[in-house]
Amino acid sequence: MAGAGVLVVGASGILAPAATQLASAEGSHGAVTGIGRVRPMPACVEAITVDAQDAGALTRALGERRWARAIVYAPAVTDASLPVLRAAVDGPVVLVLTSAAVAPLPDAPEAPAPAPAPWTLQLGWASGASGARWHTPEEISAAALLVLRDGQGRTLGSVRPWAERP
Repeated sequence: MAGAGVLVVGASGILAPAATQLASAEGSHGAVTGIGRVRPMPACVEAITVDAQDAGALTRALGERRWARAIVYAPAVTDASLPVLRAAVDGPVVLVLTSAAVAPLPDAPEAPAPAPAPWTLQLGWASGASGARWHTPEEISAAALLVLRDGQGRTLGSVRPWAERP
């Protein structure tokens, strides 16, 4: 049976605005499922309380359920648990990477960052008159939803020069 709805890992934190917008757009309770350890989910999001870094616990918590697509905040998962999530999703999985994923190479600390792969949101930081700052959950969610919509890998903000990060 094909999956329906959207799975959001990070729905109780950094991706809460995305989960809320998706639930509003999907139009029915249960259309968006969030995975989290402790914090409550937005009211319109069905919650699965589990540590997404524990592949065994995640496998048990997901059971036989399937989703049509997903957004996953990469720091919430591990190399062992990400495949468990991917296996439960029939369509695209947007992976939201932090700036640490493009840490500087020792021989080229200011080299341009590579373009993100499809279905990937690479987080950077915003630069302004008051200096660099990390992006807000609203900014990150909006960018993740764009990637979910069209599959094009994106970088939100700047990841170079590395020395200017907040």
